Amino acid sequence: MDSPAGPYGASEEALMNRIAGEIILSKTPGEVMKKWRLLFELNQSELAKHMGIAPSVLNDYEKNRRKSPGTIFLRKFVIALIEIDSKKGGVHIKKFTTTTKDLSNVILDIAEFPGTKSVKDVVEAVEGIILAGKEGQNQPVYGYTVVDSLNAIKFMDATDFLKLFGTNSMRVLVFVGVSRGRSPIIAVKIYPIKPRMIVIHGPKKPEDVDELAIILAEQEALPFVLSLKQDVPSLISSLRSLYR
Repeated sequence: MDSPAGPYGASEEALMNRIAGEIILSKTPGEVMKKWRLLFELNQSELAKHMGIAPSVLNDYEKNRRKSPGTIFLRKFVIALIEIDSKKGGVHIKKFTTTTKDLSNVILDIAEFPGTKSVKDVVEAVEGIILAGKEGQNQPVYGYTVVDSLNAIKFMDATDFLKLFGTNSMRVLVFVGVSRGRSPIIAVKIYPIKPRMIVIHGPKKPEDVDELAIILAEQEALPFVLSLKQDVPSLISSLRSLYR
């Protein structure tokens, strides 16, 4: 999209173009608009007010009751996201434009879903058993990261943990090569940004998972899932199928 008038830096414009492009190319643009609104932690009323429209109009777009948004509407939408966040300190802008260093030995796969998936969708895809947080099965999930647990311990420090979240925190962190599952939960508990859910792969049955890990996940109200997929490649393949 054309660069709108205003004090926008290169990284902000790149982010705006990325958001607009994702909406334009999606078969369900309303879902993508909703995703970005939620990622910027905005309610419909706040965003609509800044755009100069009624909240019902934005609601109709998000529920795909209207045709795909035109250029003018889309321009207002992305500008509003950036301007509102800038006034609040630009926290989300900084998060979405952070350069990721090479963690290929830790992050085995990472992707953002083009539309909304639910915790339940992920559980089914990974052949999971929910150990904690069953009440959160209908919560939206917008991406996944598959993490080699052993290499994470060896090579990551506290400042690297943010890289696991890709472009958004409303995602599932999948830890493979897990023995008992306590370390991933403790890491998430002490880190200020929380994922939408955690999946572990390694233990063969729920009884093999550390009891404290389950208790901590319940305290955090965090869906905590044991994947019974046969191996890591099949687990990643199933996660990728959610993208299609």
